[in-house]
Amino acid sequence: MPEYQLTANVSDTAATKITLSFVEDQLRAARKLMGTDFWSYGFSANEHAIDRFLARHFAKGLSSRRLELRELFRPASVESFAI
Repeated sequence: MPEYQLTANVSDTAATKITLSFVEDQLRAARKLMGTDFWSYGFSANEHAIDRFLARHFAKGLSSRRLELRELFRPASVESFAI
């Protein structure tokens, strides 16, 4: 899976785009923990994380029932398009 553009821009340390001490070390640690696309964007890229959050939310008694992913978003917001 290719890196999201923002992640690629942050990786260019010749002229850093962010104010972060030891940016190379921070990037290496983030990639080790979360993979190369650690700022994933969109519903499909984050579906697993949202689903896990909902499962934990219910397990901890913070919701009265196990919510489904599609209940949280309007149908048009979870559609994918390629231009």
